[in-house]
Amino acid sequence: MKIKILGRRLMKFVAVALFCLLGTEVAFAQVDPQFSQYIFNQFYLNPAAAGLGSKTEITAIYRNQWTGYTGTFDAGGAPTTQILSANAPVSFLKGGLGVYITNDQIGGGSINRNFKLSYAMHKRFGPSTISAGVGVGSHSRILDGGVYRPREGDDPSIPNGRISQSNLDVDLGVLLSNPGYQLGVSLKHINQPSYSFGTATGESVLPRTLNINANVLIGLSYTLDVQPMLLIKSDFNTVSTEAGALVKYNSRYWAGVNYRWQDAASFLIGGRFLNDALSLGYALDYVVFGTTAKAPLSHEILLSYALKPPRSGKKSIIRTPRYSY
Repeated sequence: MKIKILGRRLMKFVAVALFCLLGTEVAFAQVDPQFSQYIFNQFYLNPAAAGLGSKTEITAIYRNQWTGYTGTFDAGGAPTTQILSANAPVSFLKGGLGVYITNDQIGGGSINRNFKLSYAMHKRFGPSTISAGVGVGSHSRILDGGVYRPREGDDPSIPNGRISQSNLDVDLGVLLSNPGYQLGVSLKHINQPSYSFGTATGESVLPRTLNINANVLIGLSYTLDVQPMLLIKSDFNTVSTEAGALVKYNSRYWAGVNYRWQDAASFLIGGRFLNDALSLGYALDYVVFGTTAKAPLSHEILLSYALKPPRSGKKSIIRTPRYSY
């Protein structure tokens, strides 16, 4: 009964949030790194997913966006993103812990780095779990003044060389999960870190970002499942929506598609190996909107490894006939 009430409240909140987002523009200024394989990277989207599984998971993703893109004056310029994360259940904390670090090179001499430690509390109601999590860490921006080409050569706002600034960064999230579905809501950068780099003007604020993600697992046969998925992101001024579906075989191998509204279509493929301990995934994005300003293809590689939980209980005593008395 409690899980149904909590589930209805979460659904009501999501419905209200979606209604509020209807008035925002259907566009999204990319603040946080985006990943096409977001369904396999729930912990990055929502701190409430920390330690939700029964194993310790270590995940790395490399993304090369708009591969081959070149700037007007210089070679290169295509954004690249890397993330390394780990999360594990911790029974005595009645939840889980997690950590991740991202390195987002967005081009033009700008780099964003995010380091986050997370704790999630899990409350089980039969087959379902309600989770609430918090992530605390630092967000850093790095600017390389040597890459900029100002209109005026003596512009004092352009730094000489590379400078950086770091701020406290806090996330919150809730997640309702079940073997058949997941529904999560998170708010990133709730303290809105700001960056001025020592100047009196031109302060840049990292906006709060609302993430709503959901997926449902539907059995088609004994060996085949289909998993529709949805991700909505908004900074409360603009909104980005993407949706897709995976077809899974024996719960080990998958292939599917995803579409990011007014941006790109993605094709995903992957599988689990080594007794389901190792996961490999690949995503190919094809730009379908704004093609004149972007290179058409993006590539993303996922590598994840799950560690079995340590055995609990005392070690068994091995007796020999010689010392059996």
